[in-house]
Amino acid sequence: MDSRTETDSPRPVTGLALEVIGREGSVALIQAGEVVETIELPRDVRAAASLAPTLQTLLKSIDSDKQQPEPISAGTVFRAGADRPHYIAVADGPGSFTGLRFAAATAKTLAYAWGIPVVTLDSLSVLAAAVLPTDSVEKDSQPDERPSTGQSLLVGLDAYRGQTFVGRFQATDSGWKSDGPIDLLSRTEWLEALESAEAGTWATGDAIRTGLPTDHLNLRGRKQTLASALAILAHRKFVTGQTTDPMTVLPKYYRPSAAEEKAAASST
Repeated sequence: MDSRTETDSPRPVTGLALEVIGREGSVALIQAGEVVETIELPRDVRAAASLAPTLQTLLKSIDSDKQQPEPISAGTVFRAGADRPHYIAVADGPGSFTGLRFAAATAKTLAYAWGIPVVTLDSLSVLAAAVLPTDSVEKDSQPDERPSTGQSLLVGLDAYRGQTFVGRFQATDSGWKSDGPIDLLSRTEWLEALESAEAGTWATGDAIRTGLPTDHLNLRGRKQTLASALAILAHRKFVTGQTTDPMTVLPKYYRPSAAEEKAAASST
């Protein structure tokens, strides 16, 4: 697949971002590097049922004065029309097995049908970026909402079964930079990671709960939806040609499923 970033379209570069990292998910539309709309999936409806209609709602924002894209639904034959985005971004893991699989399949299907590339980001980088305000409101943000250069960030994503996915980041002038690979820690190891973190370290993620040793940490909540954070990171990758052929997009689970672990245990 051609992954060039240049296009014959006069429209600004437009990206569609989707993520189902956890039990809920979100989608976002970004144009010319600025998030113009974002929608969180309803919490009382499974992502498998709500993602497609939510994406359709979002796509109506693309060149709304032109003919709209074909409806996104089961059995639809997608066509690459003038209103398609230039790329699709997806968080490919770690996270919910079902959510990651469904998000990756949706991104792959749409990208292949529209003849556009995919941009992938790991989930912990997306969680890290979400603690910062979007670029569009940077001028309105408070000084303590943005880290100083060199500031550390610890991201903890609940992996269930007594485990936690952990990512470590350092702040740079252009955003967070990964400070090592994603780790899968036991509960004991996660507690040790929290306790040993330097005082003032920023921390975020659903694995950080009341009662854990975090009094010395600077706990941070989200300043934007995860899809918005994903969209901003993906735009930077897209304009530098860092794209992926849709047919190679696969979720990265970072560990076997519960069924696979059970099967492995029973065979030993």
